[in-house]
Amino acid sequence: MQKDQNLADVNDKAQARQSLQLGDSATRNVGTTQGTVAAGDDSRITGALQKSQNGGDIPDKKQFARTIGAVTSTNITFNNASGWYKIATVVMPQATSTAVIKLYGGAGFNVGLFEQAAISELVLRAGNGSPVGITATLWRRSPTSANEVAWVNTSGDTYDIYINIGQHAHWLIAQYDYTGNANVTLYSTPEYSSVQPGNSTSGQTYTLFNSLMKPTYEDVGALPITGGQLNGPLGIGTDNALGGNSIVLGDNDTGFKQDGDGILGIYANNARVGYIDNSGLHLSVDVLTNGGIRAGDGKRLSLTSNNNSTMTATFNLWGDANRPTVIELDDDQGWHLYSQRNPDGSIVFTVNGDITANTLRAGGAIYQNNGDIFGSVWGNSWLSLWINNNFVTDVQLGAGTSVTTWNNAGSWPNTPGYVVTSVWKDNQGENIDGINYAPLQKRVGNQWYTVQGGTV
Repeated sequence: MQKDQNLADVNDKAQARQSLQLGDSATRNVGTTQGTVAAGDDSRITGALQKSQNGGDIPDKKQFARTIGAVTSTNITFNNASGWYKIATVVMPQATSTAVIKLYGGAGFNVGLFEQAAISELVLRAGNGSPVGITATLWRRSPTSANEVAWVNTSGDTYDIYINIGQHAHWLIAQYDYTGNANVTLYSTPEYSSVQPGNSTSGQTYTLFNSLMKPTYEDVGALPITGGQLNGPLGIGTDNALGGNSIVLGDNDTGFKQDGDGILGIYANNARVGYIDNSGLHLSVDVLTNGGIRAGDGKRLSLTSNNNSTMTATFNLWGDANRPTVIELDDDQGWHLYSQRNPDGSIVFTVNGDITANTLRAGGAIYQNNGDIFGSVWGNSWLSLWINNNFVTDVQLGAGTSVTTWNNAGSWPNTPGYVVTSVWKDNQGENIDGINYAPLQKRVGNQWYTVQGGTV
């Protein structure tokens, strides 16, 4: 090797270094400037991170976490009491800044109480400076999450943040982040107050509904299955065109509507066809039913049809000046009968045909289907009895008497009701020889009577 070659003529330089125990070819001068090897108390040594510190020697851990895209995390624990806790102090410049605090875990620590594995999220946002202030919103996912949020403006853009949470909220994990112009200081053992600080401003709490936190009917503006109050019109299967306090079904102008105090209107295609009030059901259109119409609570009056008639019947009420009230029964061929109130107040019942009855009554008079009549004119008895008791039903001559009148003086028969039935005479002399006479009798009822009169 030539000295003027400065070892350049060594054929295998790597082997030569190994033989001389010089390691590899990385060599630098020791120094304190760039391009030299640091030694001693060089700032490049004293300012380096030590792996044994696990990041504990990072000067600004929050900024470091933000730089590498991580979220700052810490422990936080509350005492055994439920109430208000100051969990953080934030600096929130106006126009604008944002900070978030997320809590993992909730109130309670019993095995099997799954909802204690809760999540609570606080989102803080500054305003535009007019007015100055912040907005704090709490998002809940479990009954054991934080319940409420509030803040106190301590000075300028600095705010103390409070939450309300239940008891036994021990050893929770808190993650937080904030925009570059803001700052969050989280307290691992927050100050406690049983009541909300008097000078605080309440934030807004929202529930993120899930299978654990199901909404109530109030939350979603629904009616409970146990009943409730609905304000405004209701449409079932359609919108509502009736308006007011109404319900429409399928058709937007067909349904029911309150038309006043105690009045329920019935509408079809926006036409009022009837209403119900405390006096009953009122309809302005026909009532069509395949069943019957029944009135009464116990014993009922029914209007029914067997649907086997060859014609339609009508029971009609009408009238005019000469016939104030007429109740008439008709069919397709004409009228059957009617009852009529006359102008003088009297009533006439007229039938357009025969009347068939076992007995007809008119006041105290009775007409039997055998033709007999009962009435006061017959002595409050039957006509058949009156005729039988007052009319002669038969006439006869009673037992006869024979008298010889020849050569005798006398007057024969000189008894009322007797009549001469025959005379006799022989062929001698001029005078009759005798007469026969008998009483003239009549039968009234079952009794025979001799007629009176006829004597001289």
